[in-house]
Amino acid sequence: MTTQSKLARGELFTVQVREPNGHRSVFLEGLRGSATVAELRARAMSELRLTDEVDWNVRHEQTGRLLQDDQRLGDFAQSNTQVTVTMQPDAGLGGR
Repeated sequence: MTTQSKLARGELFTVQVREPNGHRSVFLEGLRGSATVAELRARAMSELRLTDEVDWNVRHEQTGRLLQDDQRLGDFAQSNTQVTVTMQPDAGLGGR
């Protein structure tokens, strides 16, 4: 099933978000494919209680790539309804 057909059906996604050191993670459930990385980051920061004094990047576990703020969940989730990402402090490498 393509991402477009999943979005058309309104399929919901679950995103596992890991903190930088990997000791804790949270599951964000019921996210629409239209949710942006910026929205995902904000919710994850709240759930993981990460400080907003740090610029956080979101890394897609499957590809290892940093995700851009305006990317949509449905675009990088591809054929999976469950996705894993890691929050990491911005190292000035152009993630945001």
